Amino acid sequence: MKFAFKIVFLLSTICFTSCKQSDKNPADISYEVTANLNDSTNLLVKFNYKSDVNGELLLKYENTSWGDTDIYNCISSFKVDPEPTSVVFDRDSSLVRIKTTPNQINEIQYTITQDFKEPLQNYHRYRPIINKDYFHTLGMRLFMFPVDLFATEASKASIAISWGEMPNNGLFHSSFGYEREQLIKVTQEDLYASFFIGGDFRRYQFESNTRPVYFVTRGDWKTIKDDRLFSLLKETISFQDKFWNDPRKEMYSVSLIPTFETWTKTSKSNSLGGSCLTNSFISFASNNDGTTLNRLSWLYNHELLHTWIGRTILNEDEVKQYWFSEGFTDYYAYKLMLKNDNLSSEEFIDILNKEVITPHYKDEINSIPNSELTFNTYWSNYKRYQKLPYRRGLLYAFLIDTQIKQQSNFEKSLDHLMLDFFQLALDDESMRLNNKVFKSHLSNYLSSEALFDFEQYIIKGQLIDFRGKLPKGLTIDYVENIPLFKIESSANIEQLGLHLKQ
Repeated sequence: MKFAFKIVFLLSTICFTSCKQSDKNPADISYEVTANLNDSTNLLVKFNYKSDVNGELLLKYENTSWGDTDIYNCISSFKVDPEPTSVVFDRDSSLVRIKTTPNQINEIQYTITQDFKEPLQNYHRYRPIINKDYFHTLGMRLFMFPVDLFATEASKASIAISWGEMPNNGLFHSSFGYEREQLIKVTQEDLYASFFIGGDFRRYQFESNTRPVYFVTRGDWKTIKDDRLFSLLKETISFQDKFWNDPRKEMYSVSLIPTFETWTKTSKSNSLGGSCLTNSFISFASNNDGTTLNRLSWLYNHELLHTWIGRTILNEDEVKQYWFSEGFTDYYAYKLMLKNDNLSSEEFIDILNKEVITPHYKDEINSIPNSELTFNTYWSNYKRYQKLPYRRGLLYAFLIDTQIKQQSNFEKSLDHLMLDFFQLALDDESMRLNNKVFKSHLSNYLSSEALFDFEQYIIKGQLIDFRGKLPKGLTIDYVENIPLFKIESSANIEQLGLHLKQ
């Protein structure tokens, strides 16, 4: 967002403690934010909070998360008033330890800056982006908060956030809406997984499933136009809303920001990326000839699906169930494009062969057991392990989708199982998907042999043997020992069952 001069955000000077709410404002904590984008180029954050009976105040601020490290490098200044006895930045535990007078109201003031100088690229998307034109930051990168604000994973806190006028008629938007005075009631994860932007953005709005949907973007796109992007997003969200028939009506927001990757005759670098957040998703795309509507269509289907797969149907162990939350999401991104006639059966099989099966079979770690995908293993060597659960889960989803169709004479499909999980999550917010829950509900659609397949292909990590398990008209060709799918020339596409609108 474009800011030519300092933005000052004013908030009432009422102090809020961890144990008592003000009658004038129901917030547990209140933040005021100032965007300085002309000279110092930072986001200044202020809040008040009381130290405990021992004179300690512990603030949480993630130093390492979502594949990023050394986020504390983005803190350019830090001040406590009255002056404390000591302030310790504990990067290893992601804590700021303040020692001061017991039971004292303290004003905390700090600034967040962009810590990279090169042009914005896709891998920067989770770090604070702050320049003279706009800012973009995740909630977890913007807000420090007292550790007692969220007692448990499910605890919700009332948080007031005050944003001032945007200079030069700049636009403000966040996961929580476009109002500059916000009072939100959220879990820690909801706050972490939120975005805040300001500056030279453009905003569009439509309604889907009786809820408002906002699309914000910026920049001068080389190959795509706002109206085509808006139309694509509208179609995607409307179609997925109909598929899930979600009774919830929360506002939804989508952002798209251009990044810089070199595109020449000899070096064609292009990248797309995004993340599903609280009632929203962010997306980034190279502003060059490699970014097309077709590629954005897949990205938008994938990220939007995480609203249900991953953020509503929650994993018990995030990384160990990535085969589901990421692999099944990848599969359904393609499947819903098939259902919506944005992809043909031939194109889908071609994608499976080129982008899933071939790289999966060439991956030297393609058969490691699922138990080896621990949080530390996965995130400490992200480039090595990143795509394994995606590809493994996608191929497994394709397998059981085919089996459910065949065994039910095409009266049911994997859709029914997915909607079962969604309803379970709606009925019980504490429900977490794990192997036991998955197998229990899978057995409602397939025989006990399917449970054996699950153990072999997901738990043990063996490569899936599709021989004898493919729909009629789909065969396997081995090319350099890699089993590639092939649609027979005489195949009846309707019997193949890939395009059916189950």
